[in-house]
Amino acid sequence: MLALHPKSPPRGRPPRPGLRDSILRAGEGIFTERDYHEVQMDDVADACGVGKGTLYRYFRGKRDLYLAVMFEGIGRLHGEIEAVVRTGDAPARKVECIVRCTLGYFWERRRFFALIHQNEHKPDRDVREWLRRRQQLVQLVQTAFDQGIGLGQFRGVDSRIATEMLFGMMRAVNRYRGPDDDIEALVDAVVDTFMRGVGTADGRRALRRAREV
Repeated sequence: MLALHPKSPPRGRPPRPGLRDSILRAGEGIFTERDYHEVQMDDVADACGVGKGTLYRYFRGKRDLYLAVMFEGIGRLHGEIEAVVRTGDAPARKVECIVRCTLGYFWERRRFFALIHQNEHKPDRDVREWLRRRQQLVQLVQTAFDQGIGLGQFRGVDSRIATEMLFGMMRAVNRYRGPDDDIEALVDAVVDTFMRGVGTADGRRALRRAREV
């Protein structure tokens, strides 16, 4: 993945292979565990065993690191959802898999999800880039809905609105779920509720058949 704000190649000692990925993994772990304002670059440096100066050879600061973590994450999620959409599964089944992928990605990243929501409407260049990538996700999920509408598995609703409705349900689950909630039970709750509203009888039957396989 390209850096959000590409920097000139670091001077001095050659970059250590894999170090940038190690920094991203350490940053993801810390941003997941704490609120954004509580995270210090020293914490990330300690977590990946390098000096703070080394971090600044790869990232301009905490915000740059945070955004790099976020954009890499949405790239991974995009890849997972794209793989689902490309399968030969019934569209109703694809929607179920999309819900599982998305809730699974954010299951241990609740603070990420909340921070994204808080910043979505700010007129910031980086937020606009995030929204552009989010729109790519929306269009990908729309593909599954368009397929399902064509096959009579979903009602003839606007596929973009259907996608945003599904995203809204997943956002609510992520926001309000309890510590003892089970991800599979919540996937079933989201999908079954959604299929009762947007799905058709044919779509619900297709989903049941797919679950039995």
